[in-house]
Amino acid sequence: MIFVGCKSEFDEFKQKVIEDAKSDQRIDQKEYEDLAALAGSSKEGAFKTFKDQDGRIDNEKLVTYLRKFLDSKKLSAVEISTGDAPPTQVAAFNMNVFLENSASMDGYVKGVTNFETAIYNLLGDIKISGICDSLNLSYINKTIPYQKKNAVSPEIQDFIEKLEPATFRLRGGDRSVSDLKSILNTVLHTVDNRNAAILISDFVFSPGNKADAQDYLNNQSVGIKIDFAEKLHALDLAAIILHLESNFDGLYYDKTDKPIQLSAKRPYYIWIIGTRAQVQEILQKKIVDNIKGGYQHKLVLQSIKDAQTPAFKIMYKPQTGHFDAKELPQGVITNASASADGEFGFDVAVDFSNGLQDASYFIDPANYVLSNKHYHLTAELIQDKNNPALKGFTHLLHITTDQLRDENVEVSVVGKSPSWVDTLSSEDDVNIAADNAEKQRTFGFKYLLDGVCEAFYPPNTTNTISKFNIQIKK
Repeated sequence: MIFVGCKSEFDEFKQKVIEDAKSDQRIDQKEYEDLAALAGSSKEGAFKTFKDQDGRIDNEKLVTYLRKFLDSKKLSAVEISTGDAPPTQVAAFNMNVFLENSASMDGYVKGVTNFETAIYNLLGDIKISGICDSLNLSYINKTIPYQKKNAVSPEIQDFIEKLEPATFRLRGGDRSVSDLKSILNTVLHTVDNRNAAILISDFVFSPGNKADAQDYLNNQSVGIKIDFAEKLHALDLAAIILHLESNFDGLYYDKTDKPIQLSAKRPYYIWIIGTRAQVQEILQKKIVDNIKGGYQHKLVLQSIKDAQTPAFKIMYKPQTGHFDAKELPQGVITNASASADGEFGFDVAVDFSNGLQDASYFIDPANYVLSNKHYHLTAELIQDKNNPALKGFTHLLHITTDQLRDENVEVSVVGKSPSWVDTLSSEDDVNIAADNAEKQRTFGFKYLLDGVCEAFYPPNTTNTISKFNIQIKK
């Protein structure tokens, strides 16, 4: 007789733990998240000990089990890297949508516009994504003059696709001034573990003709920073900021509130604010990546707890100077020597896919800090999907120095306001009708983003999102 046994999912889970641990004496963040996903999706009773009352993975319980299991297999030296892994199977949450309907927004909804198409597409995808418990639609200015709870498909269509300036006016409220601090504060108060928010606006500040514009912008920036910092203190907050463009035909109101007739491509923005787990779920569903017409830029802001440790691999080639390959899998460069002109360099393949940030964030050298300032770094997105040596990695870092010595080089990715914010921001918009470059900018945008970014990433602190170490031996 032949007895054929069938392994349970829990047996397969334990076998994977052993294989991951033995391959390099560590369970890296990606391996950990794969294990958590396997445990979270299984209905077997053996996995219940890792889950909370809502059926989501409790990372602390899972790590405790992994440590005990590895100890029992004489693998106690194995390192476990969880990074900031969120609980799996996030419960459905309410999505509260706020569309600013101040007078400055009328030009985005005159006729059929890219603005209407993109927003309608976004809301439709959220409605059918499976993450949304209810989709609640609101207009917002100084108050919330209109709301539609738990909107169904025809109501979503009415909310955005059929919009015209007259509809905005009919929805009511004080449309005369965009008080962005007040609007953001109202939206923030709706965000909690059961509610995320979307705010859609041109985000143009309105100092008015009686206010000193510079003082107004500075005060708004500080106020916005305080509001976000208080929310971060109470909640594990994250935000997605999207920059998009649309045809605009209507009155633009400059910093003195002077109306200017304008027909041009204009920027507008979608902010998605929620807990880290909610934002992670939205990103994983690729909802923002599927917006019709696409976006120009994306920034993800996150509260920082412990820096993630991404999977990385030091490449043997190309190399500037010389080094051996024998300890590269352990992150150690040995027998290192500089070239004839004193230069030393190497490439590192890194997997940043588990982070919340957009892939383009990791291309900007300004977002990196190296422990030795004599090292220079550039980065690129890995395009060669057929190269087996680069499989599983997203970015290639090129690191060079002209002062080679024995040391540990720490490579850190830090949270900060990206360079594209400065490019988009305007300090003076009174001449917008005659200035084509000004038409592509947003008055005061840098002050807005500086306030939010300083709440997430306080000045004079490390603000490290991700980091790894490379040991260099001559």
